[in-house]
Amino acid sequence: MKLIRKQTYITPAHDRAVKLLAQRQGTTEAEILRQAIDQFLIRQSISETRDPFDELIGMFEGPTEADHDDIYR
Repeated sequence: MKLIRKQTYITPAHDRAVKLLAQRQGTTEAEILRQAIDQFLIRQSISETRDPFDELIGMFEGPTEADHDDIYR
């Protein structure tokens, strides 16, 4: 994955929270910020990382769950 360097300012509270979360998850602060941006963009419906099956939701009628044991008897 190609990455582009960006610089920005965050609050001291954001900095502490991102550091703590990165430490807890065993990842980098940059990865935490990328994940946060991805989630924000998904909620805004402008993400390039959308689930390709999103458009299928609500297309079909019927029960949302099936008891597979009943189906294959």
